[in-house]
Parts: sequence; C-alpha cells; structure tokens
Amino acid sequence: MTSYERWSLVASFGSLLISVVAFGALAWQLLMLARGTAQDHDRRRKQATMEYLTAIMDRRKALYDEGIPDERDHTAVSALISRALAGDPTAVRLITSYLTAFNYLGVGTRSDAFDREVVDQAWGGLIIAVRDNYAPWIDAQRQSRGEPRLYEDLHWLATEMTPRRTAQGEPVGP
Repeated sequence: MTSYERWSLVASFGSLLISVVAFGALAWQLLMLARGTAQDHDRRRKQATMEYLTAIMDRRKALYDEGIPDERDHTAVSALISRALAGDPTAVRLITSYLTAFNYLGVGTRSDAFDREVVDQAWGGLIIAVRDNYAPWIDAQRQSRGEPRLYEDLHWLATEMTPRRTAQGEPVGP
C-alpha cells in the first residue's frame, strides 16, 4: 500500500468520524428541541386550563348571584331541578348555563387542550359533585330531547377526577 493510499484511507475514516459526530450532535439538538417543544406545549396547556378555570369562577359567581346554589348543597340543587322540570324558564337557563361551562371544560380536557391533572387538583371534587347532584336534570334532559350524549363530556370529566374522600369522610391516599 502506498503512502497516498494510506493517507486517503486515514482521510476517509477521519471524514467518516466527523460525519458521525456531526450526526450525533444534530440528533442531540433535535431531541432537545422536541423536549423543549413538549415542555412548552405542556406549559401552555396548563396556562390555558388555569385561564378557563378563572373564567368559570367568574361565571359561577355571576350564576350564584342569579340563584344557582352551591353544587354540594344537594337539597338546594334538587329544589332548583324541581323548579326547572316544572317549567320555570329562569331555573332552566341557570342550570343549562352552569352545566354547559363544565361540559366545555370536559371537552377541552378530553381533547387535551386543558390539563387533566390541573383540573383534578383544582376542582376534582367540585366536578364530581356537579355531576352527581345534577344527574337527575341531565337524565331528564337526555330522555326528553332524545339525546343520550347530552353533557357527556361533563360525565367523562367527573369520572376522570380523583375522589378526595370516601363515603365515611376519610381522606383518600397518603
């Protein structure tokens, strides 16, 4: 083998080594970019969730002022549902406005526009209470309208939330 052939071989292996290192660096940069993009998406989803929860808080306050009872007050919610089922248009409007806001939260969470863990941490128990206490209204509306999927996303969201207490009132978890 001549010295020209040896130097050509060394140069070829050298350029191969440089190409492998450059490819590795490019792959590393792409991985870091993908991670950064995922983290940014996650941060934006959480921010959007908090903004929507804040908007719902304002809407809930307005609806409370108009007559929506506390979602955990089963007796008051039952009385409002009875009024609505008897034909009271104000009660119907209050309930539909209230449940629609939570159903939209379910739509956003189910489609991954909102962060489920943030929703659960902030309002998990409240969402479960809304679904449970307004279930008679939801069932009656599903039957009367012939729409079995009415408030389906609210129901899904409540199912995805973590109960914080057992039936006896003891905390769940550590």
